[in-house]
Parts: sequence; structure tokens; C-alpha cells
Amino acid sequence: MQPINLKIVRLAYWLIRLRWYAIIGIVIAYVIAKHILHFSIWELPIYFIVIFLIILNVTSFSFLKFLQKSHLRKSLKIVNRIINFQISTDLIVLTVLLHYSGGVENPFIIYYIFHMIIGSIILTTKESFIQTSFALILVGAMTFLEYFGIIQHYPLEGFIITNMFNNLTYLLCTGCIFISTSYFVVYITRTIIKESNKHEIAYLQANLKLKQKDKIKNEYVMRITHDIKGHITAIQSCINVLNQKLTGPLNPQQEEFVNRAHNRIIILNQFISDLLSITQRRLQQKQERKYFNIANSLEAILKIVEHSAQEKNISIMKNIDPSVNNIYGEQSSIEEVLSNLILNAVKYSPPDKNITVLATDKQDKVLVEVIDNGIGIPEEELNLVFNEFYRASNVRNQIKDGTGLGLAISKQIVENHGGSIWVDSKLNMGSTFSLLLKKDK
Repeated sequence: MQPINLKIVRLAYWLIRLRWYAIIGIVIAYVIAKHILHFSIWELPIYFIVIFLIILNVTSFSFLKFLQKSHLRKSLKIVNRIINFQISTDLIVLTVLLHYSGGVENPFIIYYIFHMIIGSIILTTKESFIQTSFALILVGAMTFLEYFGIIQHYPLEGFIITNMFNNLTYLLCTGCIFISTSYFVVYITRTIIKESNKHEIAYLQANLKLKQKDKIKNEYVMRITHDIKGHITAIQSCINVLNQKLTGPLNPQQEEFVNRAHNRIIILNQFISDLLSITQRRLQQKQERKYFNIANSLEAILKIVEHSAQEKNISIMKNIDPSVNNIYGEQSSIEEVLSNLILNAVKYSPPDKNITVLATDKQDKVLVEVIDNGIGIPEEELNLVFNEFYRASNVRNQIKDGTGLGLAISKQIVENHGGSIWVDSKLNMGSTFSLLLKKDK
């Protein structure tokens, strides 16, 4: 089975949409010419043309829908043929319409150029020139047949004073200009499209190379970070032995330096873990996703965070809608985001404050809000807090430990799930971190 190319299908629908505009334009032009400008126009052909275009449009639309549903073999070629047929039919209809409304004397003859441009955008170079030649043959045939009286000429009485259709010099000069302009328009349009396609291909190739280089860089960072983590863990084990005085008592000065080293090692270890996490997520192509109950996840996280909150005498209030239940995603990753947001609220809130966790049903989505009354974030820095390694200026001054990667990891996880995360905050008044997640795939 060959799937239908989405680009060419969009163009086919675009052509149908343009034809609806053309139908409306014909009706408006007829009303203005007939009833306002009082031109002499034979009405019956106009009615037939409008009805024919409507039938053509409905049929083309229905057939395209059928092709998309059936996924027929060689459907791409079929869609291309439909487009060619529609453009050819449009040119024939335009010729008939012009014939019954002044022929070459009708200023709307310029609309052939529009069809040539449209054909040049949608079709191949060969097909574009074939359609242009077909349009010129139609114009030439109409002009020839009217000039020699083989078919009747229907003048635009009230608009054209002299019989230009019968003036050989006018016809020859106008014909040469029209033919050269037509081919030139097609050539220019196709040249622009070719150059545009070249730039698009070059851009895609450059983007692919950047992705490959980024992958190599991430793999390198991950390997180096993993090795560093091993050494740091070994150092931490040694310092733990000293800190727990397993090798003997320490004097006050030694104890102070060992405690400093112990605290720094904990911060460094957390930093390396976060760096490994964000790099691993960049490299990870597939995730195991399933439906899980986000309300249960929130309850479990709140129980874990409860101890840290009690140490600062912080009360955590919750309000979870009863209708909030299953969402689709990687459970451990989503729980990591929720845990990070709630722990941050505890970490950056002064003692004796309140934190509120809300979960609201939003039809096909779930909104989770973590509200604190902490130190807040400066307004000019709100758009930076989700950047990697960024920590707000007031946070750096008050709380030394922190990697600046937690929120960046959270944003990456949420966006990979098709959700969104944002923050509203006022300095020294608290912050509200909002998380919007889809329920289904």
C-alpha cells in the first residue's frame, strides 16, 4: 500500500477551496455586470457553468475523502491526476465563460495567468508547461473561431466600444504578449519553487546533521558524567566514613572541614544525577507509556513530602477533583515532575507557611497547580526559570544548594507528553506552578 502524500492532498483541497471562491466571484461579477453596470450578458451559460463547478467541486472533494480512507494503491498518482483534471477543466470552463462574455475583449482573460501560476505551484515543471500550452491552445482556438465567424461572438455591450475581436493587428499583438507572458510566468514560478525546494532540502539536511552532532555530544556528556559519578560516589563513601567517625574521633577543626566536604559532595552528586537524567532523556527515543491514576500518584507523593514539610512546620493542603483519575503517559516521569514541583515549594517556602496542591478536571486534560507563599521569583526572570542550569537571583542569594536542572527536566518531560508547564509568581509573595497534561494519547 502506498500512503497518500499529505502535501499533495493539502494542495488538492486548496484547489477545491479556491474553486469555491471562484464560484462566488463569478456570481458577484455577474450581478455587478448585469444589474449594476447593465452590460449585455447571456445568462443561461453562466447558470450552467456555476452548477457544473459546484458539481465538480463536490465530486472532487468526495473522491479525495474516499481515497484517504481507502488508502488505495498508487493513490498518489490518482490524486495528481485529479489535480491535473481539475486544472484542465477549470481552463475549459474559463474559456467557455469568456466566450459568452466578450471573448478576448473580456478583461478577465488575465485569469489564465492565475491558473498557470497555480499549476506551476502544484504540478511538476513538465505538467506546468503542458497545462500552459493547453490554456494557450484554448485561447487561440476561441480567438480563431470567433475571428473567422465559425462560432458566434458575444460582445460585452456597454463596455467595449469597438469590435476588438475582429481587429487582426490587435489580436496578433495581444496574442504574442499573452503567450510570452504566460510561459515567462510559469518559468519564473517554477524557478522560485525549485530554489525554495533546494533551500528546504538544505535546511532539512543541516537540521539532521545538527541532531546527529547533538546526539554525539549528549552521548559524550553522558559517558563522562557517568564516569565522574562513579568517582564522586567513591569519594562520598570515604567522607561518610570520616563523618560517622568510624576511623576515630575528629578534632573540631577536622570535623568542620569533613562536614563541609560531606555537604558539598551531596550537592555535587545531586547535580551529576540531574545532568545524567536530562541527557538520558534527550537520547531516549521510546518511553513506556500507559494509563495510570494521577490522583493516586499525587496522594503518594504528598505522603513522601510530608516529612520534609513537617520539619519546617509547613502545612500542605490538597484539593483533588473526584473526576481526576487516569491519564496516559510514563508514570515515573510524570511523578518525577510532580514530586519536583512540590519539593521545590517546600524548599523555597519559609517556615510556618502553607502550600496548596490542586488537581482540576479540564475535559480532555488535567490541570495540576502547586501554590506556595514562598520567596517568589523576580518578574523579569520568569521566562528563564525553565532554562537549564538557571537559578533565580534571589534563590542563589538565599539558598546555596541547587543544580538549576530540576525545572528544565520537568519541562522536557511535560512537553514530551504533549502538555505544558508555566509559572506565575510575585517576589516575596509566592509562586504558582501549573501543569497541564493530556488524558489520552
